[in-house]
Amino acid sequence: MANEKSQTTGSRKIRSFLIDGQISREQPECQPGELKLAAYVFDKAGSLLGSADLNEKGVYRVAVRLSQPADVDLMIGPSGMAKEIRRSSAFRRSFAAAEWKAEGTQQYRLQYNAILPLELWLPWWPIRICISGHIRKVSSSDGVTTVCPVPFVKVEIFDVDRENCFWPPLRKWWELLLDRPVIRIPDLLREPPILVKPFPGPDPSPELNLGAASTLAGDIGALRPRLASLGPQPEPPDLPSLAPASSLKATPALAEAAFSASQPAFTRVGEARLMDSSIAARLERLTLTSKIPPWQIFPFCFYSRAEVCETTTDCDGFFNCCFRWWPFHIRNGRLRFDARPDIIIKATQVIDGVPTVIYLDPYTSTRWNVNNAHIDLYLDNEEVICGNGNCYDPPEGSPVFFTRIGDDEVYKINQISGLYNEAPLSNVAYGGSLLVYGQFGDALSTGIPVRYYRLSYAREGSSEFSPITTPLGDTRVSKATLFSESHSLGPKTVNGIPALYEVRNFSDYYWYNPDWIGTWKSLLAEEDTGKFVLRLEVFDENGAKLTSALGVDYRDGTVVPPAVLPPMLDRCDLVITLDNKAPNLELVIPAVINECGVIPWTPALSLTFQAQVSQENNRLRSWGLYYTKGVNPTVHYLASGASNNGLPGSINQPVSGGTAAPAPGTGMLAGLDSTCAFALKLWAYSHVRDGRHFIYYREQIKAIAIEKCP
Repeated sequence: MANEKSQTTGSRKIRSFLIDGQISREQPECQPGELKLAAYVFDKAGSLLGSADLNEKGVYRVAVRLSQPADVDLMIGPSGMAKEIRRSSAFRRSFAAAEWKAEGTQQYRLQYNAILPLELWLPWWPIRICISGHIRKVSSSDGVTTVCPVPFVKVEIFDVDRENCFWPPLRKWWELLLDRPVIRIPDLLREPPILVKPFPGPDPSPELNLGAASTLAGDIGALRPRLASLGPQPEPPDLPSLAPASSLKATPALAEAAFSASQPAFTRVGEARLMDSSIAARLERLTLTSKIPPWQIFPFCFYSRAEVCETTTDCDGFFNCCFRWWPFHIRNGRLRFDARPDIIIKATQVIDGVPTVIYLDPYTSTRWNVNNAHIDLYLDNEEVICGNGNCYDPPEGSPVFFTRIGDDEVYKINQISGLYNEAPLSNVAYGGSLLVYGQFGDALSTGIPVRYYRLSYAREGSSEFSPITTPLGDTRVSKATLFSESHSLGPKTVNGIPALYEVRNFSDYYWYNPDWIGTWKSLLAEEDTGKFVLRLEVFDENGAKLTSALGVDYRDGTVVPPAVLPPMLDRCDLVITLDNKAPNLELVIPAVINECGVIPWTPALSLTFQAQVSQENNRLRSWGLYYTKGVNPTVHYLASGASNNGLPGSINQPVSGGTAAPAPGTGMLAGLDSTCAFALKLWAYSHVRDGRHFIYYREQIKAIAIEKCP
């Protein structure tokens, strides 16, 4: 009985199965270095029986989980891809059960050596991809568009390997997207607000002529069986299943595709490379944005969403990230070739612990130079905080000086007249809310001890200075942790001294707006025009003023570089002329017969308008008079003018609107065969800046109707 039990136990003992050998690369000198390959063994049902990495000499040794000899497949491919490699067309060698060689009673072994042809192993070699970019925010206010960088945000780069699901809505909106920097994906998926002309062609994907945007995901999913990759690169044919090494054949087309990944190029990708270049060029700035991942909007359109790189934008919103990329990879069981990845960016801004996440898709704007790409990305989300991009390290020592008013360097402001002068502009006054910029030396900006400053102003010749008290705050970023938080800089009262602002601590923090030191609401100082002195002074941690004798190096920033800034005694002063007067407008229409603006038509009718434009202080930048006809939005100018020095400061000019004779007439009266309405707009700007734009715009609109019976 005991002998019977022993025999039963022995018959069930697990046998040892082993496949070993050496895999060499043909012409390894073409790409020296270590290529991490592995040997995988599968049964005929596709179950993984064992795997092992090849060592630096290509030697492998795979323990195979079998209880008796069976048919198996040996596959060679990149390491760490067991799940994908079985469904691919990578290198394969099949063995029948009879080929196992017994070595003793419980040991079975297969030995297999092969040489991988160059065109087979080269595609497995990763290439170095570098993505650089610039993230900026676009915002509009009062008809003025501003662009500012988004600093110190986390940037995650995803390879998404996708179909072109966004092309149908882009095609539907195309005319409204020309030269546009950003559109939110939820808006893009709606119907355009106005009628858009048909896409002029050539259409990169005419077969994707789909219906409503809401059905895109399902429709494109249904189309997939008929489509190869509709992303930036076409899908090549599968690699053939390979017999033993002696029968391996070269595949020139595949080898050529593999080499093309490293060849010089500067090309658009995706639909942009197939459409008319004049249209593609006007879509190059466009960024598609959303608060949720695009692969959640179109779940059937993305083969992958792998994060390949992570970095942080700098103080000016720039980023750079490099990673290893395999041009050949497995997608849905097929070995695909993508010369370069399809990129989607995830930007995460966390301020005061509150995260704001925006996905940015440079769908039509990515261009590649060899294996590098620079992507300009734009967003317009109100929650995102941007900086001013004026990155600088505090100058050595304790210098203090003004640098800019808005975007105007102070050395361009004449210190006799207080007016801005930079060719072709001259004699430009300042008004509105003025952003004041300056710099403090590193000895004053360590945060230990804290230093303060005060901004004040007085009319030139007066000693009665009034402090600026507009609240000032900024976002600071810890250099140690990159944690961002809002920080109030002032005004503060220190030991009874009011209206002081904190000098930024540059030792421990980065800042979104490092040189912004205050906002001067100039209308509080002057409602008309006048010359003022803007003053900057430094105080210690106790609120005591620090003079030149106490070590503060006050400097005159109005000297043209590269000259050394001359010293100023105990303060920095900037002479600046204010003007807060808007232009005055009056459009006189002598021919109207009532307040409804009716003008009877006669065969001899001649339209003349009197345009009266002035600015009280003789600072008139530009003006114009134009009309639109009925519901047609086309603008037709009748007269206009612009001045680089603000003169003349007034215009009183007759302007012809056209004549009825000789037929068919001219101007507004040309071709009239019935009653027609017109809108007239007279507009003007003062010759006054806020440091970035001309401000104080005024307009007057009047409506007239030429009454003509058919």
